Amino acid sequence: MPVRSHSASTTHASSDLAGLIRHANAKKFKIGSPRSLTMAKSLKIRSWFIVAPSAEASTVHSADADVVVLDLTGLPESRNAVGDFCRAWADLAPVAGLSFLLPAFSSARTEAAIDLAIQYGAASVVLSGVRNGAEVQRLDMALRVAEIRAGLAPGKTRIVALANASGILAASSFERCSNRLAALGWEGGYGPSSDTARVAAGTIALTAAAAAGIAAVDVVSPAGDAAAFLSDCERARANGFSGKLCRSSDQIPIVNRIFSV
Repeated sequence: MPVRSHSASTTHASSDLAGLIRHANAKKFKIGSPRSLTMAKSLKIRSWFIVAPSAEASTVHSADADVVVLDLTGLPESRNAVGDFCRAWADLAPVAGLSFLLPAFSSARTEAAIDLAIQYGAASVVLSGVRNGAEVQRLDMALRVAEIRAGLAPGKTRIVALANASGILAASSFERCSNRLAALGWEGGYGPSSDTARVAAGTIALTAAAAAGIAAVDVVSPAGDAAAFLSDCERARANGFSGKLCRSSDQIPIVNRIFSV
């Protein structure tokens, strides 16, 4: 089997992106359309702060993020810490409910994390490593089962999907895949100015999220360089993203300011 060169792969991805953007334009769902803006405003989420279960709840609360996302990708090792954090968080009477970061379905640990998230009253779940809209539908059904088992009304928990490389190329599959889907984001690993990052950002913000009428959430950026992070936020906002994932509390004031414009 012939080996494809990097340049050929980039050309192929760019071609796929162009086709996806034409698909979105044909459907008249663009970032900035009334439907997209209404959904984004209803969420009112600029900053998504991902924290470890071992974090101090009071410190996390003081960071003033719009949504706190508790990282469950380390289960089962962190199961006891999850309970401790959730109890401490509830004592703070936060305005927004907790969100939970779930491991990808490829990890075979997603179902256990779903049960734990529902047990602790998840307002939403963030699924990592999403390969296509079918995985969002699978998560929808798994949440329904967990909600019923917990005595909750099905449909309560919203979904944020973080597309991996496969999901970016299958972006059109997220359109109307689930009524729970509230936002679509992407997973990083690329330089913010790289061709791959531009393809990913364009696909998620201009095609999938816009066509589905949902919010677009930008990837986590490295911590430490405030000027570079500010540029990342401004670039993301210009590309049509309505919020950004963070893992550092220092980034949250910048995110809240840039995405409030």
